[in-house]
Amino acid sequence: MHTEQEVRDAPARIAAGARRRRQPAARISALVGLLDLLWVLTQSDLRFRYGRGPWRFIRWFLEPFALVGVYLVLLTFVLDRPGTDVGLSLACAVVPFQFVILTVMNAMGALEVRRPILLNMKFRRMLIPTASAMTESVGFASSFILIILMMAAYKVAPTWNVLWFPLVLLVNLLFAAAAAYPAVIFGIWLRELRAFVISFIRILFFLSPGLVPLSEARPDVRHLLELNPLSGLFEAYRAVFMFGRAPEAWQLLYPLAATAILLVVFFPVYRLEQRQFAKVI
Repeated sequence: MHTEQEVRDAPARIAAGARRRRQPAARISALVGLLDLLWVLTQSDLRFRYGRGPWRFIRWFLEPFALVGVYLVLLTFVLDRPGTDVGLSLACAVVPFQFVILTVMNAMGALEVRRPILLNMKFRRMLIPTASAMTESVGFASSFILIILMMAAYKVAPTWNVLWFPLVLLVNLLFAAAAAYPAVIFGIWLRELRAFVISFIRILFFLSPGLVPLSEARPDVRHLLELNPLSGLFEAYRAVFMFGRAPEAWQLLYPLAATAILLVVFFPVYRLEQRQFAKVI
């Protein structure tokens, strides 16, 4: 037998139980909605960058060769530069670096590209930096062909350690996405100084083992180069594709630590600033 109080509370208990049952479904639905919005933002970026015509695939395929492919071919087949698999070593640095710097450049201009929808629509603006990284991940797919070509040119066969690459790529993607948050902010605050921000990122490439592997750097500067989070990324790519071994722990953990610092510092700032985007573009 139920007491009178239990009978009165029964509708509330039934409603609470229904809400608890709906919560997982609601969360899944919200996640699907966020992923769908992210995909739409990425598609719009890709259309803006590559166009809509039938030639956009050719542009996507040839763009990395226009940026760095010619130099790599010249370095591999024409110039006699000392070192081990020089073209492949350089490709393992240039390709992940292009992912990062192009994401930053995309993010710095993302608000201008999306000006019409920022002024006329409500959507989750927190996804704009992530969409910039996802857009450049499509460009990365074509750039990755350069590494494959360099491996073939130097007759470097892949080993089982190439299975580490998805993890290395994930670290590369997370670092680029984290860098996109301050990039959007700097695109607003330092609109006239964008070229200097990009130049600073290029300087980071030369303050890392980008041109030569870390093992070939002078011992007295090697530890200084390791402080650059890009160094870990470059060396992880070389470990997987050039040396055929698993990346060392620091090569993945240090860029992840830099990713965490960028998010801790700039994510809250971005959250506050995104409310004012419609007023500043």
